[in-house]
Amino acid sequence: MTAALLGLHRAAATLSAYSAAVQLGLIDHIDRTPASVEDLAMTCGASVRGVRVVLATLADSGLVQRRADGRYEPATPGLAGVHPLLPWRDQVTDSVRTGLPAREAERDVITGLLHGMRADVVTELPAARRALDVSVDGAPCGAALAARDPKCRVSLLDVPANRRTDWSPQFDFLPGGLFDARPVAGEYDLVVLPGVCHLLDGAAAAELIRRLAPALRSGGTLAVIDTLAGSQGAATHELSLLLRTRGGAIHDPADYRRWLAGAGPRRRGPAAGAHRADRAQALVRLVHTLPRGVEAGWPAS
Repeated sequence: MTAALLGLHRAAATLSAYSAAVQLGLIDHIDRTPASVEDLAMTCGASVRGVRVVLATLADSGLVQRRADGRYEPATPGLAGVHPLLPWRDQVTDSVRTGLPAREAERDVITGLLHGMRADVVTELPAARRALDVSVDGAPCGAALAARDPKCRVSLLDVPANRRTDWSPQFDFLPGGLFDARPVAGEYDLVVLPGVCHLLDGAAAAELIRRLAPALRSGGTLAVIDTLAGSQGAATHELSLLLRTRGGAIHDPADYRRWLAGAGPRRRGPAAGAHRADRAQALVRLVHTLPRGVEAGWPAS
């Protein structure tokens, strides 16, 4: 068996074992407290042999881990939460055939899984007195920025998902949504696009960056937090975009560099030209990869 076929076999086995473990309640149980094979078999009404084989398969794939005392626990929190995404895989054929999203219902599941990953990146962003979080999914990065620095005032897009939280006076709302918000020129030290550009096609992503760039003060930073083409897991991420968006794509680092470098104000004389060069240098220095586990490199400007 070739390495590629062996990899496919292992992936299928892992998926089957994971689905069985969730449906039998094994994952929920060890999410609450570590347990042995025998305890899980008794509690969940399964055979000892079956539980042992399923957990060994998941451990071999790095999803669960066996402790020194013989009990099992998830390798990462929230392992059971991925299970609602599995039915999507049955819709891939329809999406490939039609080019249209297959299902929308589980979008919140993916959003929740990625919130923590995006918020973690905030520790690498520069300090800012004024920041704009251009997200439409509850603004986890904006919340992390505010928590990191109580003196940072954070603007959020005025969309329903961002209104669900009772924000402190440290936050304000920018009228409009992703496609029509018009921030004041020179208002922000930091503009963050967390997990936004992959929801858009290249033209729309470039236009979004072009519209937001003038909101930066001289020397400010526009941070794109997203999966980059060519990074580990990018192809799988793009498959999920086929299932849940009409034009979403994983964009190439070279495209981001081009969009960022060209996003400054048009030259209107020596002063404006100098301002544009200063801003362009700031813009291209911060394009990050997502998610955790992917090589976190800053593409060269």
